Amino acid sequence: MGLNLKNKTLLSYRGPFYIELISVFGSNVRNYTNAYSNARKKLFRIFIELSQNVSYYSEDFHMVNNESRIGVGELNLKEFESHFTFTTKNLVKRSDSDILIQRCNIINSSSISDLRQLKREQRLNSPGEKFGARIGLIQAVMLSQNKINYQYEEVDKDFAYLSITVKIDKN
Repeated sequence: MGLNLKNKTLLSYRGPFYIELISVFGSNVRNYTNAYSNARKKLFRIFIELSQNVSYYSEDFHMVNNESRIGVGELNLKEFESHFTFTTKNLVKRSDSDILIQRCNIINSSSISDLRQLKREQRLNSPGEKFGARIGLIQAVMLSQNKINYQYEEVDKDFAYLSITVKIDKN
């Protein structure tokens, strides 16, 4: 009897994005997607890129030993009949969210060759630590060959939640 996959949650987490935890989750992602070798590699790399963005840039964070800053957020990996979706969600400054949404729109409207050029430019002149996320988002679109979906949810006058979803086709 075949299972009809409408929407199956493979992994869901909310909390601090410790690198060790991301590593364990990454192994699980590889195991869950073993049957789809093409999607497996892409999904794992996208998982690492987007999880690191939460770990490094979330405005909700834990301090470890008064020196290491660990971002707090959410991640969800879902399986559908023809694809997987990977979503991260974290707290951002509203002033940064406008820039990040604008970047998502630029990335979504760019061709693969434009994305390669954009990635090179970002590497050469990254304007600051907050915007290392630019390369991760570019990489996610290049790997998945699908557009980024994002949702913006105001928290107060200073902060908002930004969620990023990438669709990875199984074949």
